[in-house]
Amino acid sequence: MTDQDKRHDIVEERLRSWLAGDEAGVRHAMIRIFLNHSDLSIQDIYEHLSGSFPVSYHSVAGMVGILSSRIGVITGTRTGKRFRLYRLREKDMPVVRRIISLS
Repeated sequence: MTDQDKRHDIVEERLRSWLAGDEAGVRHAMIRIFLNHSDLSIQDIYEHLSGSFPVSYHSVAGMVGILSSRIGVITGTRTGKRFRLYRLREKDMPVVRRIISLS
């Protein structure tokens, strides 16, 4: 097993575990937003989710932080001094699509 295979296994396990705690469907919806859009700010994600779920800006920021730092499936790029734009990593798209399609 290569290092890349091990990384995919770890990402898959962490993502499945994180999604398992999603009673309301917010986390699944957030992943679907990332699958359908790229270069999203936390404000963009919040606006997408707040129409369907009772979420706060800070809870959205927390979920983005978990996906970025702990699970590692999204990456952020700084645009100026004020905010970042986030996108799903290309190399993780297949595993994320597979997990979401099975949920």
